[in-house]
Amino acid sequence: MAMAMARAQRAVGDAIAEAPIAGFPHAIIYRLAGPARRLPTIVILPGAEGGDGAGRRFGPILARLGYATISLPYYSQAWGEHAPPPQFPDLPGSFVDIRVDQLARLRVALKNDHGLDLDRLGLFAGSKGAEFALIAASRYPWIRSVVAYAPSDLVWEGWGLETFEAEGTRSSFSFEGKPLPFMPYRGFSEGLLAGPAADLRAIHENGRADHPEREATACIPVERYRGALMLVAGDRDRLWNSGRMARSIVAARHAAGLKTEALIYPDAGHDLAGGSAEPREDPRGGGSPIANAQARADAWPKVVAFLKRSLRP
Repeated sequence: MAMAMARAQRAVGDAIAEAPIAGFPHAIIYRLAGPARRLPTIVILPGAEGGDGAGRRFGPILARLGYATISLPYYSQAWGEHAPPPQFPDLPGSFVDIRVDQLARLRVALKNDHGLDLDRLGLFAGSKGAEFALIAASRYPWIRSVVAYAPSDLVWEGWGLETFEAEGTRSSFSFEGKPLPFMPYRGFSEGLLAGPAADLRAIHENGRADHPEREATACIPVERYRGALMLVAGDRDRLWNSGRMARSIVAARHAAGLKTEALIYPDAGHDLAGGSAEPREDPRGGGSPIANAQARADAWPKVVAFLKRSLRP
């Protein structure tokens, strides 16, 4: 077994090694190469883009900071003839009933890796991945730390080819085989047809306004999570109202006597993950390139310090 794992590992650059995880297609562990020691563990949950892009981007970065970092692709968007083929055809192609409890199964699968300290386990996530992370944290007491970029305070409606003619019928997430109560959108199918011109923020906000009776059941019970939480959001987020939702999370946890570290940037949009201070265009995500770059540059060292405090690498 040890020899097989050694063969499976390969150097990434000169300092990082990566290895697959049995039973989790396309999942990768990144960690510093060299003598084994028990490392705090961070699971990266990508957003609506799916695939492993977020894991490949942040896995080595976080590994160099002293963490064992797991890229966990759980969805790979598939729109048939309407889009390029999915990156991973064997993963769910629709964002429907994504299994939150796969994190518990992952933790069990990792228990035989003696280089991981699963008592110091955190989640690093953005957008729909942040929704996933907060749902999981509200259910699993063994999650110690969460960084959630552009977070949601609600479970939202799911989407995919099979929901195009059946709006409002499917949840984004499930837990232990049961779909979670969700907040519907208004006009998601029309938004798909509109393409880049779609006002995704309005699709979310209008759905929420249409269904106040579903607010309580769709709300993620963040007050159940007793661990460390950092939120990073922008008030000019055009994909969904992450600034509003971050404040809602802070208020719910404050009412329960829980501390939340929230970085909310008035002029920034959705593209806030990472530390790059280089302006880059993100017309769909909102915020100006300069405001987003300034927010990233301000937030990243605070995220790094937060992880260090909460997971002690």
